[in-house]
Amino acid sequence: DYPDAENYLSLFYSRNFSPTGPNYTHFRHPEYDRLFEETMMILDDSTRYAKYQELDRIIIQEAAVVPLYYDQVVRFIPESLSGLGSNPMNLLHLKYACWAD
Repeated sequence: DYPDAENYLSLFYSRNFSPTGPNYTHFRHPEYDRLFEETMMILDDSTRYAKYQELDRIIIQEAAVVPLYYDQVVRFIPESLSGLGSNPMNLLHLKYACWAD
């Protein structure tokens, strides 16, 4: 995964229906798809992020996903391991992880 909203917003693009894509909700919204496709052509970050906000509003208004809970994760990490991180979805971020000498 990568640090761009497209990574999350692509989960609701109708051409990404499962089982061949990550749209497990089978969310379909023509305006959403049109805006999503537009964002793929925008190189300017601030302009693209404004479109991302529009896409996010559609997801919220249409209740494409309803968070029911947030889990809490406990990890036992040895003192000799540093730089280990996680993202808001509790996925490990290993880019800066390293073992002490």
